[in-house]
Amino acid sequence: MAKLEYYATLADKQSSFSGNTDAVRYFRIDEAYQFKDWHQQIDQLIKANPLGNFFRGAGEARFKLYNSAQRFWMQNNLTQLEAISQPLSYLQMIQNMVDSAKQQDLFKRVFDYHGLTPDQTDFPILSILQHYGAPTPLMDWTYNLDVALFFAVEQALHFERENDIENYMSVYRIVKNDQSAFIKSNLQVVSGNVFPSITYLCSVSPGTVYYISDFEVKDLRQIKPLTTFYNLNILPQEGLFIFNPHERDPLEQLAEQKDPDSRIICYNINKDLAEMVKLTINKSGINQLFIYPELKSYAGTILKDYLRGLV
Repeated sequence: MAKLEYYATLADKQSSFSGNTDAVRYFRIDEAYQFKDWHQQIDQLIKANPLGNFFRGAGEARFKLYNSAQRFWMQNNLTQLEAISQPLSYLQMIQNMVDSAKQQDLFKRVFDYHGLTPDQTDFPILSILQHYGAPTPLMDWTYNLDVALFFAVEQALHFERENDIENYMSVYRIVKNDQSAFIKSNLQVVSGNVFPSITYLCSVSPGTVYYISDFEVKDLRQIKPLTTFYNLNILPQEGLFIFNPHERDPLEQLAEQKDPDSRIICYNINKDLAEMVKLTINKSGINQLFIYPELKSYAGTILKDYLRGLV
């Protein structure tokens, strides 16, 4: 069985990520004042360019940036399993899973209502599967730093370990223009509203990493959304996806291989600061109810607020 790779120490990890001045300065955040300064600095960058940065939070700093399909493929030894029955590539496994989902009556009804033909539904289906637990080649990112911090804190396991890296959670940052050599333009724009299949996209542009976002084209009414029509979570999370077609290479490795000067930025935050992080993001209204919207819960809250106002 293939094994996922992990970072053994923070020093081991640092060589895989950006070495620019600010990245090095905040690579390891141990004190409250450091976190506050860092958060204010990034907040100013976002205000200046709201769609210029992608963020991802992770509860464990030792994890590499594998997507769920890569983890599923390697941990379940599917290379050998598929070879026993019939030769099947990693991307074909994903295409087969998507094709199977197309047969679900609920999906058929939703896509038919929105005017999508079966050959246009690969990435909308991946968007749905991604947020409901199925392995996909998509990785969740967000334009919102506090959303990334929410996921980092939510996933963090906090207890003292001898290995320093296990006492840290991480926030990753991609500066869109700086990482253009490694990551292709928004698939929404590149596709020209054609909605390519996974296998076709990878055949015409093999190995290419794309990001997928409806937020950057929301004013172009002629373009149908790839994600937001079908997945309510994406809106409050200000979410986008990064599509990594590689079977085994984590995202940071692809960035480093393409251009060492444009590596992904990584900030590692001591888990002792978890409560401060929670207080900070709560000021922005970021909490579990907001991140995982359930309309039934919202309707109940609205009713309670209305009744309270009558008293």
